Amino acid sequence: MKSIYSFPGFLSLTFLFFSSFVLSASFDCGKASTGVEKKICSSPSLSIMDEKLSEFFKPLKNRRAFQVIESDWLESERNSCESVECLEDAYVHQIQFLSPVAIAPRPTQKDIKLMLGDKAYAQFERSWRVIDLAWLPNEKGAVERFVISAETISGMLYVIVFEGHFDPAMIAYRGNLYEYVDRNDRPVLHTIAKDIGFDGALNLGSNDEGKRFAGILDGAFYYRQQLSKNQLRGMVYKLGSKLPPVESSLLFQQWPNTDENAVSGLTFGWGGDYGKLQAYYSHTKGYETIAPVGRPEVGWNIYSPIWSKSRPTFYFKNGNETIWRANVADKTLTKIATAIDDGMINNPTPVDINGREAVVYLNGYTLKMAISLDE
Repeated sequence: MKSIYSFPGFLSLTFLFFSSFVLSASFDCGKASTGVEKKICSSPSLSIMDEKLSEFFKPLKNRRAFQVIESDWLESERNSCESVECLEDAYVHQIQFLSPVAIAPRPTQKDIKLMLGDKAYAQFERSWRVIDLAWLPNEKGAVERFVISAETISGMLYVIVFEGHFDPAMIAYRGNLYEYVDRNDRPVLHTIAKDIGFDGALNLGSNDEGKRFAGILDGAFYYRQQLSKNQLRGMVYKLGSKLPPVESSLLFQQWPNTDENAVSGLTFGWGGDYGKLQAYYSHTKGYETIAPVGRPEVGWNIYSPIWSKSRPTFYFKNGNETIWRANVADKTLTKIATAIDDGMINNPTPVDINGREAVVYLNGYTLKMAISLDE
């Protein structure tokens, strides 16, 4: 996949030095105070790069995730440079990262070939850029946390999260529903419903949660509220509205995350340590090995494989510590994120952000997003 924009002319120093905008940075050079700012203002190439970066950031500046990304880049990359060459490299990489990406058409199962021979997928460990999106209230008695749904609609990311506990008397989860919208709002989280019986899936929180009864459809979040052990009602909340949810006659039902959008079938073998992770396809005989026993980590303890809607890729957590992606088209297996602060990872859910591959997940009570640096 390639960016919608092309950079060769922009990155050519010959072009840069003869441009008519050579000393036009995105900020007032008359007020430049730091060494980095003075280097940018005195360098024709850097001045243009700064202007170009500002153009790419402008349509993203109201999205909270990209504000965090830009702030982190300024502090940890740009402002740590001591030379023009270092600054040019930093700007090139950030412009490429912020530029919108065109997503290639998703191949069908018949387009994907079975890998021949007893070989495993090529294995990589490439940590994606990880951003803290929000912190759940972590209220007293809240011991369970799940990402219920995550969708990008018209470029805006919406995430629905549940925090609470299992109520054995009601035989249901009880707690709060929150909405995260990736824009510069305060507070960052909106409480959709508080202290409710929530029926989100047949087996919410298990490895295979079964059919789901809560999810996003046509710009709204539908869920079932449990009133008693034997009474439920359908509810709907309009995304981003911050209005109270209302009763709905439409009941949402969807296939399990492990099956929805699946391009291939998966098997998780047993034998000593957790066995091979394999894929198979309905249009051809045989299996291919995604990961052998004990590699690349010692033992596999695989939970919640979830398929991307737009890519021939599924994501899963190994134990509670790491998130992996497997691409059945290019036959690669990549570790993309690791838990921090001894927290437990929950519900890695794929989304597309500005055309880039990304995963929303919980690390303890922190809502995070890992986004790919390579496209």
